[in-house]
Amino acid sequence: MSKTDLEAKLEAAGQSHLLRFYDELPKEQQKQLVDQINVFDMDRVCRVFKEYAHVKPDDVSKLTPITADHYASVSTQSKDDMDRYWQAGLKAIAHGEVAVIVLAGGQATRLGADRPKGTLSIGLLRERDSLLDLQAAQIAKLQKIAHTAYPDQPSIIQWFVMTSMVTSEPTEAHLDTVVLPNEGLDRKNVHYFSQGEMPCFTVDGKLMLQDKHRLATSPDGNGGLYRALQPLLPKMSELGVKYVHVYCVDNILCRVADPHFIGYCIEKNADCAAKVVEKIDPFEAVGIVCAVDGVPRVVEYSEITPELAQLKDSADPTKLAFRAGNIANHFFTVDFLKNVCSVALPFHPAHKKIPYVDDSGELINPQKPNGIKMEQFVFDVFLHSKSFYVWEVPRDLEFSPLKNADVAGKDCAATCRQDLWRVHHHYVKAAGGKVLPEDNPDAEVPFRVEIDPSLSYAGEDLEPLVSGKTLQSPLSLN
Repeated sequence: MSKTDLEAKLEAAGQSHLLRFYDELPKEQQKQLVDQINVFDMDRVCRVFKEYAHVKPDDVSKLTPITADHYASVSTQSKDDMDRYWQAGLKAIAHGEVAVIVLAGGQATRLGADRPKGTLSIGLLRERDSLLDLQAAQIAKLQKIAHTAYPDQPSIIQWFVMTSMVTSEPTEAHLDTVVLPNEGLDRKNVHYFSQGEMPCFTVDGKLMLQDKHRLATSPDGNGGLYRALQPLLPKMSELGVKYVHVYCVDNILCRVADPHFIGYCIEKNADCAAKVVEKIDPFEAVGIVCAVDGVPRVVEYSEITPELAQLKDSADPTKLAFRAGNIANHFFTVDFLKNVCSVALPFHPAHKKIPYVDDSGELINPQKPNGIKMEQFVFDVFLHSKSFYVWEVPRDLEFSPLKNADVAGKDCAATCRQDLWRVHHHYVKAAGGKVLPEDNPDAEVPFRVEIDPSLSYAGEDLEPLVSGKTLQSPLSLN
């Protein structure tokens, strides 16, 4: 495309300012800028901003909880129910019908890291202690459990890894050179794909330059999954996949391909489901899985009135009516994904601090939000479900996200490893073992207990190792 044609294209879109440094750039950088501009459909990105950047929140006055017949809590399930769900999920894994998708496209800027979250060391006793390491080890263990139960079946979990432009190279390198060989996973069962990018906007809809020759961009949100996944759906079907577990890379307690969750969804014939944790504080900053006008969706905490947030469940006044806390952990059938991956989902504005070059060409690092990133949300497909279910799990056993640097003291590497040690200590005690606390009075926590996923997926089969024994922290069972 000639410069004249490009100028005309940008002028029609109201974005002529993107070429204000063009004539002073070396030819290589001119080409980089032109190529990047041409990647984006200017009509589409400008339409997205115009349609969604300043849209008013939806009316949530007709908010209702998910009905009891579509809502199950682990805390109220019988052992027979849990065993039945486990076997149903394990059977699907054994038959090669289960895939997992990890959402690993986010940047770890809040952690002050220059590598993707999934590749960072968490500081565990385990030598290979990245989040992706732990998740790979779970997949390997489940495949072994399924193969033992169904020795004539393939027992393969297909792992789809969604990255972004900035996380793809380091994530793939970490997995291919470190994680997969060490955890014994076959590279042919791991599939990489990248979510899309969206340009960043000023509040009045002008695209921003990160450099004189480069647009400021960001990943298009975890809802970019569907557009990015669409070309891979035929492969999923060819591989025999029927059920998909989608989860975020940053939850250290995530049970990847959880047979209980998958088995429950299979038994209920769910096409779409959400794993949630109970919200106890009515004003906790977490979205709620609920229904609006009878249609399932996630409503952000900021959209719920204080009265609704504090409303008690009529069947159990000790609990909140709207307590299904969203943790971005979902189940889909492949047939459902085939329907929704071609649907145009809405975008949501996120007001962020976005570095940019000013009119003099100087890089500005703003101290407060100065622009808008347009993102899609993975849960925006819920409304298309014909059979939606919720599976509530104990927060202290299954949810501890890595969001912040340690200085925050919350949702950071320190809290992640401490939560993992606490859960694994619980598993050892439940199996009949006793752990003595640390001898070191300066220890981070009194008990550091780690169980390698190669030994136990979620606390099972530990009795032969620990029952009746007194063990010393730090304890690493591997």
